[in-house]
Amino acid sequence: MRKQLNTKEQWFASSEEEANKIVDEAKSEFPDELVGHSINLKSNKAGEYYLVKLEIKFNTPAGIMESELINDSEDEIDEDWTEETETDENESEDEE
Repeated sequence: MRKQLNTKEQWFASSEEEANKIVDEAKSEFPDELVGHSINLKSNKAGEYYLVKLEIKFNTPAGIMESELINDSEDEIDEDWTEETETDENESEDEE
């Protein structure tokens, strides 16, 4: 199994308004996952720009392993219930 834990993104913006919009969109798209952001004014020989950095954390290794344990136990319960239901239905058909 392979699952992404986190990601760091960098965005270019030509104005402070654009930079703030990038952060606002990330906050609305990833309300619980966005763990950090920064907006830095930079400059080079071509002029000034804003560098927006976003840090998004999707899960932790422990969280993934715990959710897998829960899912495995739920699958076992579902399988047991399905087997019991099929057995009950077969017995009902035999009685008729």
